[in-house]
Amino acid sequence: MTDNSTPREGLLAIGTTLANGKYRIEKYLASGGFGNTYMAIDTAFDERVAIKELFIKGVCGRMDNATDISISLTENQRTFNAQREKFRKEARRLRKLENKHIVRVHDLFDENGTTYYVMDFIEGESLSTRLKRTHQPMTEAEVLPILAQVLDALETVHNEGIWHLDLKPANIMVDDKDNVQLIDFGASKQLRNADGNSLSTSSALACTPGYAPSEQMEQNIEKFGPWTDLYALGATLYHLLTLQQPPSPSDIDEDATEALKLPAAVSKKTADLIKWLMKPNRKMRPQCVADVKQFLAETPTKPQPKPQSEPQPSKSATKTADDDGDTILKGGKSTKTTTQSNGSNTTPTTDHKGKSNKTVIIGSILALVIVGAFGYGMWHDRSEAQDASVAVDCDSVAADVVQKSVTNLMVSVNAGPKNMRNYAYTGSIADTIGALPQGFGTAKFEKYGSIPAATYSGHFTNGLCNDQTGDATLKFDNGDTYKGTFNNGYYEQGTYTLKDGSYFTGTFKEGNPYKGKWYNSDGSFSEEIGK
Repeated sequence: MTDNSTPREGLLAIGTTLANGKYRIEKYLASGGFGNTYMAIDTAFDERVAIKELFIKGVCGRMDNATDISISLTENQRTFNAQREKFRKEARRLRKLENKHIVRVHDLFDENGTTYYVMDFIEGESLSTRLKRTHQPMTEAEVLPILAQVLDALETVHNEGIWHLDLKPANIMVDDKDNVQLIDFGASKQLRNADGNSLSTSSALACTPGYAPSEQMEQNIEKFGPWTDLYALGATLYHLLTLQQPPSPSDIDEDATEALKLPAAVSKKTADLIKWLMKPNRKMRPQCVADVKQFLAETPTKPQPKPQSEPQPSKSATKTADDDGDTILKGGKSTKTTTQSNGSNTTPTTDHKGKSNKTVIIGSILALVIVGAFGYGMWHDRSEAQDASVAVDCDSVAADVVQKSVTNLMVSVNAGPKNMRNYAYTGSIADTIGALPQGFGTAKFEKYGSIPAATYSGHFTNGLCNDQTGDATLKFDNGDTYKGTFNNGYYEQGTYTLKDGSYFTGTFKEGNPYKGKWYNSDGSFSEEIGK
């Protein structure tokens, strides 16, 4: 650890001994809303340790050259007593946590009218100190190994029901072997009195601007959860990669594209992760560390191969991939297809009555909206109420359970290589905690890039479109419509009609027309594929 903060009044003097001379204060390290941290020497073993002292800003005081703290107001004394008990409990819980990325607690004692706990002293520096030393943002290659270690630590902590609530570069230490450790887990971060009521003093809810989401800034304790720390994680990644102060939730809400600009060298996957972590609406963020790990574990999208100047036609349609890794069809008898790159989208052209063009368009839309949106796991917020997200652990819900109706249930859907997709659900759902949409309902998808918004109407099974009646429909805002069957989120057999009136009817595979016939808008036969 290194001194990376300006000392404040009320510190113990250098040379002060604690615990009957067992520890001797050697250096001030840092202060937060709830405590002071010092480097000390364990005199019995001549080893350096870190000691945290419970010292609540605005509540505690200390006269010059004094060691005992002072608390003047009766109300402040109640607050201090409550936080002191939390401080002790937190130290005991942290001591039991087995994770090499969490600073270990070795001792706990009362002295000077307050409480102290003793931790490992980390031979290294905080990420905040590193940035100040180098005056350069970190590269993605440097950040990703740190991210993996922080996620591992947060998962262990969250599984114990503890929220860090002050995750930022200054609280992430990296030792001389590049091992990451989280520090400053103060018990005061669990902001509850013994009777279960919220603490009333604003000092108990101190937070770091830029790293605190809306629920923390508004001191809405009931809304704190893993997602609160995950927002701070996103803000930390943003700062490490840009060297810029993270934007406020209100700035992100107004214009996320402008507020969360990242260097061109940062990959789309990492950029998408940061934008997801920093969603102002807590329901739209990942709800647990497992969600983030699953996103990171997914196979990255592959870049589109360069189109040949004179592509060779074939008698049967062949598969390729667009710029975003979505499966599309091209080829077909007497067909010549070329592509023109336009950012992350692919604009196809054709010289065969537009049929291959239509196939590509359908394939792109199906891959994005159906394969992406429904073919992967779902993440939800922990709430049973209407107009809220559903809490699930991706487990199936029995089809024969009692059902109820919900309106505008906001569901966050993992879109595979396309990042998160969200939809508002109205319809039937299993009447159990954490249930997924079950039975007949309607899902309204938001616009994603060049893919228009769409509305699905049909049956769901465990949150997936699953309808064998042949009457399920998906209507896009651009005028395209599909009607037919769905099997576990995939188009199966039906008719896809373009806005110009031409249509394909037949079977689909992996989100693309597979076997069937194209018809012109007047109903006349145009082309058959998949013979």
